[in-house]
Amino acid sequence: MRMRPQQTVGAAPAVVDEGNEPADCGAAADADADTDVVAPSPAVLERRPRWRRRLRALTVRLMVVGVMVILTLVLVEVVFRLFGYRPVYDVYSSPDSFVRYDADLGWSLEPGSTGEFVGPRPFPIEYRSDVRINELGLRGPELEPVPANGVRVLVLGDSWTAGFEVEEEETYVAVLQERLERRLNVPVQVINGGVRGYGTDQALLLYRDRLDDLDPDVVLYHTTINDPEDNTVLHRMRRLYGKPAFHVGPDGSLRLVAQPVPDYPQCSEFRLVGGEVTRVDGVRARAFCWLQTNLSDRSAFFSFVTERLQRNPDVVRRLYGLGSPNGAPAPPPPSPPAADAPHERPEGDGEPPMPPAGGGQDPPPPPPPALDPPHALTARLIKELAAEVRRDGAEFLLIGLGADLTALDLPALDAADIDAVPIDAAMGTDPSVTQIPNDGHPNPVGHRRIGELLVDPVAGLVQEGEGR
Repeated sequence: MRMRPQQTVGAAPAVVDEGNEPADCGAAADADADTDVVAPSPAVLERRPRWRRRLRALTVRLMVVGVMVILTLVLVEVVFRLFGYRPVYDVYSSPDSFVRYDADLGWSLEPGSTGEFVGPRPFPIEYRSDVRINELGLRGPELEPVPANGVRVLVLGDSWTAGFEVEEEETYVAVLQERLERRLNVPVQVINGGVRGYGTDQALLLYRDRLDDLDPDVVLYHTTINDPEDNTVLHRMRRLYGKPAFHVGPDGSLRLVAQPVPDYPQCSEFRLVGGEVTRVDGVRARAFCWLQTNLSDRSAFFSFVTERLQRNPDVVRRLYGLGSPNGAPAPPPPSPPAADAPHERPEGDGEPPMPPAGGGQDPPPPPPPALDPPHALTARLIKELAAEVRRDGAEFLLIGLGADLTALDLPALDAADIDAVPIDAAMGTDPSVTQIPNDGHPNPVGHRRIGELLVDPVAGLVQEGEGR
């Protein structure tokens, strides 16, 4: 009787292949030892190359589309330039017109520079003004010594004071000088210390570090609606240069931050928050800023698009706001003057008469019960500037729109014996008469009225100083 060979439990039976050859027992044992390794199925092996091929094809398609878009834009740009369209800053004044980097102030006017100032960008052109900067870095002629019986007045401020939107002789600084000479009957020199974009902090530093040697008899500071925000900003989106700023320390002292001024990326925004330098922009704001500064500002085609958008200023402001940290529209024009009694237009030149300063006007509203830190800081900086001026033996006067003055810490300013003159009467109630459209700065009429309004208070300060 044949005995069937016993099978070891767990051993694999011999396998005969198609050639009827018995399988190698050693190979069977090896396979048994590697039972944990699973070979990929043919479907998986087929799927991997196909996925890679699809990704490669998509990449190629995107590259082709990108090249076609770039070539199309280049062709469109060439066509528009051939038809006479130019990039926006070939038409309007660029942000770096007449300015230079300044390690102490952030930026300052370039001494000896001259040129034409054109704007407002990107709206229809409303002004073309000749600008010259003297060797001190101030708008106007070179300064001559003041005669012994003469009077020197220094006016500090931002773009409202600098007045690049009007001719030099049309600024309220020039008007004040001419009217003051007539009033006092002595030689008068009124110096324009305004710099576009300056905050109260920069005006204080400019006077303290560079202009106090001019030995003025009277110093005016023109505060505007932008000051509280400017005083907390270290770098604003799209600006070429940053700036220093002051922080009120725990002991109440003013502490200067970010001086010398570092080199900030143009598409960034840094603010002083609780005494700490804080970046507040986001990815979207940086992306739109980059597109504007590197593409639209350099393109004749985008200049054409902007020209068409000029018909709707609100759309332009909203597009501008896409590059702001919070997506807000561009800053509005300065706050409208406080309500006065309406003026009737004469039949002559169509310009309503300027009412007498303070005549028949309601008293300004009381200050807000609690000031936010930017407004409190602005009032503190004004007090510091007034103290510096008085230590130098000069008189100090604060001017501005009523709404901008009353937003400050008026009790603190009153306690420091700081006189404030609202210029609402000069600006009137109809912006079309005294302000530049789509800009908000005073036009020649507005400047003339401000200069005329300031004659009486400045003459009074001059006479007070002579009496001391």
